[in-house]
Amino acid sequence: MIGVFLNSDNPLDEFRKQNRQELIINLNKKILNCSKCNNDFCHKAYQGSMNAKVMIINDNATNDEEVLKYYYDLIDMSELDFNDVIQVFAVSCITTRKDKDDFVQRLPSKKECNNCKQYLNEIIDIVKPKVIISLGATALNQFIPNSNLLEYINTTQVFNGIHTMINYSVKDLFNLCAYKTLDEIDEISSSILATFNNAAKYIQGGANE
Repeated sequence: MIGVFLNSDNPLDEFRKQNRQELIINLNKKILNCSKCNNDFCHKAYQGSMNAKVMIINDNATNDEEVLKYYYDLIDMSELDFNDVIQVFAVSCITTRKDKDDFVQRLPSKKECNNCKQYLNEIIDIVKPKVIISLGATALNQFIPNSNLLEYINTTQVFNGIHTMINYSVKDLFNLCAYKTLDEIDEISSSILATFNNAAKYIQGGANE
């Protein structure tokens, strides 16, 4: 086994590849037991295949069933194969604030983003996807701090050495519904879907870099 690592161009990458499952299990434990932000709920590190070629980085975790259903519907409508996709969160906590007698979800603070950045870097290093899809401002700002999402929509960047496609998050889409026309909402949805399709083409070698 040691010989395999020593003969590799990158022994650390080879180690991660051969021990991927154990590394992810340990990462899950760290995230689920994390108490840095004092939030009540942290989501597990990932959903999907550890051998995925496409990593989708969503904004902070959510349990909003309507948002999750629309998100999965878009993936299902796209050319992406679920077996080729791993989904992670830019911030693993479901962040909330008190609103009268209830708790509502909110954007994560800068401190919460910083606390989760190490976990995000770790999952990228373990999986080593061929392409990343970054959805929403929180995901973008984990790699390009203080950036304006609108300036990066439908652009490609490099996150941790990996080709990355930028677009809105589905959560953004729902938050914008009160301020956008149906045509604009449809345009944003189509934009996200196009990014999914471009990622599918990219891993098949059919998209421009």
